[in-house]
Amino acid sequence: MRKALASILLCVPGALAVAPDARADGKPFVDVPLTLPPLHFGGEAGIGFGTYQLPGASTKVGWGSDFDAAIGLPFLGELGARVGYRFGADGVAAYANHYGRLFDPIMNEPGTNNFDNVEMHLRGSIVSVDVFELGLETRVVIPTDNTSVVAFTPGLPMRIRVPDFMRIDTGLWLSVPAESNPYYVLDVPAQAYFQFGDAFVGPQTGVRFTNPGGGGGSYTEVPLGVGGGYTFGGVLDIKAQLRTEHINSSPSPWGFGGGLGVGIRVP
Repeated sequence: MRKALASILLCVPGALAVAPDARADGKPFVDVPLTLPPLHFGGEAGIGFGTYQLPGASTKVGWGSDFDAAIGLPFLGELGARVGYRFGADGVAAYANHYGRLFDPIMNEPGTNNFDNVEMHLRGSIVSVDVFELGLETRVVIPTDNTSVVAFTPGLPMRIRVPDFMRIDTGLWLSVPAESNPYYVLDVPAQAYFQFGDAFVGPQTGVRFTNPGGGGGSYTEVPLGVGGGYTFGGVLDIKAQLRTEHINSSPSPWGFGGGLGVGIRVP
């Protein structure tokens, strides 16, 4: 597993530009760089709730938490790790920690433990100007139980902005678990956030296409939500969101959820 992780991280081309030599702190939320500058640190902790409904049963609510941290590297960009914890069987069934992953809608292999699978990412900037950023990202899911497998998720994150006023977060992520009967999930999120002084708010949507493999029928989900928050001192973000993973029909048991968390950027 260590060899597989090392290999996928090294797949990110060496041509990635070094992250912008600008301070991530002190900026409005909509102007924060896509990738942490070298030797800068970011971290976030969130708690979320989610609902789920199994066939023939009533809707239930579960709770979970999410923790992530990242550091800007001198050459490759940003290296980060994330882990979640679900409270009880309802938290696991609702994938509740996903809703505590504030403003990051990409879904991973959830597993069946109370501890979510560990997720690591390496992200670099290819293009970085005031109004547009394009990155290259690799995510690796490391299972914490024997019901899950390693999953690789290459991605192209994009950020379009009007400085000091708004930004659009979008891109492409393709999740491919490493198993004998492979399937894939293509995520195309679309989120817009508008800046009002130190506050920010905006809609969350996108498209998620799932091909379950094994002869199962593919399906498309359209998530919808709203997120917002407030920045204190240019370094501390309080964030919240409410969202559903599908406003259209879907075989997924997950329904509606929300989360609240705090993030920090230093120095």
